[in-house]
Amino acid sequence: MSTASTKAEDFALDSMLLKPEAVAYQLQIARTRVFALIKSGELESVRVGTSRRVPREALERYLEKLRAAS
Repeated sequence: MSTASTKAEDFALDSMLLKPEAVAYQLQIARTRVFALIKSGELESVRVGTSRRVPREALERYLEKLRAAS
C-alpha cells in the first residue's frame, strides 16, 4: 500500500471508527478540512490513544445535517 494511496480498500470504510483520511476520502475533501470540522465541533470525533477517529455514526449525522441544510 502506497502512503499516498486513495483507494477505498486502504481506508477500512466498514470500520466503526474512521481515520480522518477515510472521512476525507468519503466526503471528497482535504484531510485538513476534516480536522477543521472536528475542531469546530461540526464533526464529532474521539481520541484513541494519540490518534483522532470519527465514529461512523457521527459521519452519517454530519451528512444528514448537510442534506437538511440544502
